[in-house]
Amino acid sequence: MRRFWPLIIFAAMLIIIGLVSLREPPPQIKAVASPERIISLAPSITETLFAIGAGDKLVAVTDYCDYPPAARSLPTIGGYTDTSLEAIVAKKPDLVILLQGQQQLRQQLNQLGIQTHTIDNTSLLGIQAAIASIGQETGHTRQADALLAEIEQQIAAIRAKVESQPVIRTLVSIAHYVNSDQLETVYVAGQHDFYNDLLKLAGGINVYQGTKVMVPSVSEEGLIRMNPDVIIDVFPEADDHQSDMTLVMQQWQQLDSVSAVKAGRVHIIQRDYASVPGPRIFMLLEDFARLLHPQLDWNEAADD
Repeated sequence: MRRFWPLIIFAAMLIIIGLVSLREPPPQIKAVASPERIISLAPSITETLFAIGAGDKLVAVTDYCDYPPAARSLPTIGGYTDTSLEAIVAKKPDLVILLQGQQQLRQQLNQLGIQTHTIDNTSLLGIQAAIASIGQETGHTRQADALLAEIEQQIAAIRAKVESQPVIRTLVSIAHYVNSDQLETVYVAGQHDFYNDLLKLAGGINVYQGTKVMVPSVSEEGLIRMNPDVIIDVFPEADDHQSDMTLVMQQWQQLDSVSAVKAGRVHIIQRDYASVPGPRIFMLLEDFARLLHPQLDWNEAADD
């Protein structure tokens, strides 16, 4: 059974990443040219390694790494906030790949002489750069370049499809409590994350324009004041959460003065890739574009 990668934890992760700066590893660590024992400390990293053909080098992953299916059979070393240093060391890795927000763990590993590689996947450019750097670190540059070329084709196809369409004022919700009758605090895509990047490519504009907060939280009053024309509420796939989507939609329907609600343009996306900033996050680009521009012939796009 797949484990749920909670969006609340993901939002917290983005906040931590936004507060931490990269540091170079100590010079005494000797880089391994072609690592044979790799540990991934995030689902997006695990997905990337498999996507570029380096999945067979993995000796351990996190509790939440469940894609592709082969990742589920690998030993685990904890989650984002409870990673076991002892479990990592026991696996004798020659490379540990981790996120920018995991700097304390990185320093501990470096002190033990374990090579690390840090990525920043908070933006689409960061995700693409992560694919390229992971390919280089693992000796899979050619495969990484091929994957990046496919991603560029996806982006170009959507950009060409929506370029002549009006820009749609949109709110992207990435986390909120669902066990109540009303929306209370909603965490939304800000101006510094990959959801915002996807939204712009899909022909939308983020109604949240603040730039100071990495993962902004908005009250019901704030949602009404922003008055989006489209609301996209992002969830993992149905099997990975216990939320009642009928209740979620009822929560949004109570904001009956909001344009998106009045027009019936509140959409819930349930995808297993929707909260994992790895190679498959670019699939969310077409999902966004279809919801923002339903008047376009998307069957034609699918056949091309």
